[in-house]
Amino acid sequence: MPHIAILVPARNEEENVASCLSSLLALNYPTDKIEIWVGNDQSTDGTAQIVDTFAKKHPHIHLFQLTGEMGKAKAKANVLAQLVRKCSADYIFVTDADITVGKNWIQGLLPHLQTSNMGMVSGTTLVKGSGFLQAGQSIDWTIGNGYLIGLNQLGMPSTAVGNNMAFTREAYLATGGYETMDFSVTEDFQLFTAIRKCGYQTTNVMEKLSLNYSKPQIQLEKLLHQRKRWMMGAQDLPWYWGIIFGVQAFFYIGLILLFYINPAVAWRIWLIKWVLQQTFVLLIHARLREPLPWKAFLGYEFYSVGMHLAMITFFISPTKMDWKGRKY
Repeated sequence: MPHIAILVPARNEEENVASCLSSLLALNYPTDKIEIWVGNDQSTDGTAQIVDTFAKKHPHIHLFQLTGEMGKAKAKANVLAQLVRKCSADYIFVTDADITVGKNWIQGLLPHLQTSNMGMVSGTTLVKGSGFLQAGQSIDWTIGNGYLIGLNQLGMPSTAVGNNMAFTREAYLATGGYETMDFSVTEDFQLFTAIRKCGYQTTNVMEKLSLNYSKPQIQLEKLLHQRKRWMMGAQDLPWYWGIIFGVQAFFYIGLILLFYINPAVAWRIWLIKWVLQQTFVLLIHARLREPLPWKAFLGYEFYSVGMHLAMITFFISPTKMDWKGRKY
């Protein structure tokens, strides 16, 4: 059980940061071997005050107020760049302020990170929500994480999950740090790529121990901005992701056109796709020993059709992507 650091970037997270810190305090790991650093990225709400309250009660929690940028780093990458320099641990874990971590999160990722030449390891994050929009996101995240794990097991590593990842200080410093990298709206993929270019190994894991939970986007507009950010960053992913996103983006459009040409074939294609997709979701939840949100599971196809069409329209629109009050 080595000394570790946990970094939490936070910007206007007064509704979430308390539950995040509470979950970190419940970690099954010696408190005297943990340092938690929350980087307050110029929040205009009560985020800093909430974190400060926790810090006064728990000496291993530290609030760091960001006032400027370090080198090329911006937004979340800037927060992480500065927090890495503040902490002292050789093993660094990263999560977001809207995440609640599992009590065995450290034990889930650390053994992988301690293997020879391993620079970064990334766990699995799922979304929990009750409404139609929120429940649909839960299946979205299940499928997305499934792609990451499946491709990694096929020898095609893709990226890390920014709210559930850990890296060694050695590997991070070898890259020069975020302050030397050109800005990207997907800082997790950016660091993942840089660490691999430095010759270190990376891995993605799907285990109950390293499972975290994210709060869903409750507003459609914010959800679309989140997905636009992901799609902007995805343009730099390996070529096989282009195939995945291409099929996802145009499947329903092509299916609608096929219904006009040959309805029988269209129905068969849709049924095959639905069976494979739902089986995939079932297998992932079984592997994680995680209860399946049945309403979301059964209604996902309706959500998926509408969301894919909305995402395509929003992505090609001239509207700038809004990321926590900053536009890109």
